[in-house]
Amino acid sequence: MRCSTAIIQALMAHPNYRGYDWVMEEAINMAKAHFKNHWDVSFLLNLSVKDAYEIIDPEIPRIIKTQKSNGLWKIKDSRRISYGLLKGLKYSGHLAILLKENQFRYDPFLSFREENDYYGFAFRQSIMERLLPDDAKLREQLASDIFSQQDANGSWNDTVISTSNHIEMLLELGFGKDDPHIQRGADWLFGVCSEDVYRQSNNMGGFLVAHNMFSSQNRHEEFKSALAEKPEWNPVGLCYMHLPNIQTGIAIKTLVRLGFEDDRRVISACDNFVELRQNYGGWCDSNIRNGLIAQRKSSKVRGERR
Repeated sequence: MRCSTAIIQALMAHPNYRGYDWVMEEAINMAKAHFKNHWDVSFLLNLSVKDAYEIIDPEIPRIIKTQKSNGLWKIKDSRRISYGLLKGLKYSGHLAILLKENQFRYDPFLSFREENDYYGFAFRQSIMERLLPDDAKLREQLASDIFSQQDANGSWNDTVISTSNHIEMLLELGFGKDDPHIQRGADWLFGVCSEDVYRQSNNMGGFLVAHNMFSSQNRHEEFKSALAEKPEWNPVGLCYMHLPNIQTGIAIKTLVRLGFEDDRRVISACDNFVELRQNYGGWCDSNIRNGLIAQRKSSKVRGERR
């Protein structure tokens, strides 16, 4: 995941910002690329059902063709990828059609129907909508393992990335925002929202202060959390350093899902993202660096004219 990916997902999740034409345009373009290349549905689930259907539809023949005999897709990390793919197919309406017309090569439920793990439970709950008799006990076991990893301060591993990830896992298990573990995690996220955040970059270009961004003090630890828990993002250390855009985008998306879309800190963080794009044309450090250099040159020219 890169800066633009995290930020567009956050803005798409927020009802006040998803109506911006440029947000929707970028989200649709990213959704097409991420789904085609990785079967990643993280963008699709925030689009309309119609848009999701139109993005997935051209890929249906390839989806059918590349299914493995165990009912899954891909070899590495196949359960996570397959769960996400089937969740996207259900959201778009394709899953019901493919099942009715018997188009899958193999049973897509095969590896989820009775498995006693996180994806097995999540699949039965959100896709099959039919739990096994022992799933209540399994849910508590899965949640207990997540609870046991929570730090005393309410975070997981003292990073925004890990804390948001574990909150999302609990939400996927069916826990709500009133759960005390989730509340403590949300409180910690708000606690690491900084009003002024300085750009850290060896790429120079100039000085910049961004506003209302979410990150722990150690941005390298944020990167390490992504590397350990979200390898599918292909995290790059530099992306977590210059400004905490990825951390902030992930935090906003999680907090909006918890119902905090009207919180002033969430609104201010989204406004800051919009302002950065307006001023620099994008969120990557190269955008900001070039924008700062252009501003410096413009100021110098104005000074010479005086």
